[in-house]
Amino acid sequence: MKPPLVTVVIATYNREELLCASIADVLRLDSPEGSPVEVLVIDQSDSHHPSTEKQLNTWHHSGAIRWIKTSPPGLTRARNVGIRTAQGKFLVFIDDDVRIETPVFLKEHVSALQRPGVGGVAGRIMVPGQPPLTVSQNIGDLGFCGTREPGFGSDWSGPTATVRGCNMSFPRDLLQKLGGFDERYTRSAFREDTDISFRLRSHHYSLWFASGAWVYHLSASEGGTRDISIPVAEDLILNDIRFARRNLSKWQQRAWLARIYGSRVVKASLYGGRLGKRHKAYRQSLQVVRAEEAWPRGSAL
Repeated sequence: MKPPLVTVVIATYNREELLCASIADVLRLDSPEGSPVEVLVIDQSDSHHPSTEKQLNTWHHSGAIRWIKTSPPGLTRARNVGIRTAQGKFLVFIDDDVRIETPVFLKEHVSALQRPGVGGVAGRIMVPGQPPLTVSQNIGDLGFCGTREPGFGSDWSGPTATVRGCNMSFPRDLLQKLGGFDERYTRSAFREDTDISFRLRSHHYSLWFASGAWVYHLSASEGGTRDISIPVAEDLILNDIRFARRNLSKWQQRAWLARIYGSRVVKASLYGGRLGKRHKAYRQSLQVVRAEEAWPRGSAL
């Protein structure tokens, strides 16, 4: 049997109807270059509703998907399971709460990945009922003070500085060489996509934004790929600091950390209170990251 050219990896945790809808969309997509498409569902859920369980079983036993159950929950860990298991030359990662309406979604990813020097591709991301966030240039640029990477809703294709985790793709062998995603990005794994972008660029690969590979990202409030190790507010602070300490120069780190403290401690406390707790979380996060810096960057694949 001809090996798949593309593997779609969907990490999931405690999602039901949205997960099934995302999988159904993938199964309807056009196959790139006439090759079979492998679909891996990396499931970290304790259990599912009976209807979800039945549908996943049906797809799995028919060969439409490979349903892989794993624990403990964690987005980067689940994605690394996908990298180790996948057979495709190219890996496309999507979230378990996206809808894909364009049949050429996978073809657009593959076409972009075959551009010379490209090591990763970001697809277009839109939110139903909201205007897309667009830019005329510099898609994915973080800015010196860490403003959130803009422009992934833009309707043109071109170079990007970073990718977004809900719609991204890479050559499998390249991810393996890099050691996969860094599993120290915890809970929501905020910044794991930015981290892999910077690591690729440090190895002299470029990143490409493919507007034709678009999804609706529903950003559902429940489920997803989270673990329960730390509260959400502390999670964002911790992972932002992790990213800065591992990828930025000393002067860029200072600007980044100042921005984090200003936005996630001072500004956030003006709206939600808890200044003392947020300040403590910031200081503790610095200590955690410094203690981690002796660890290897990624996980062994």
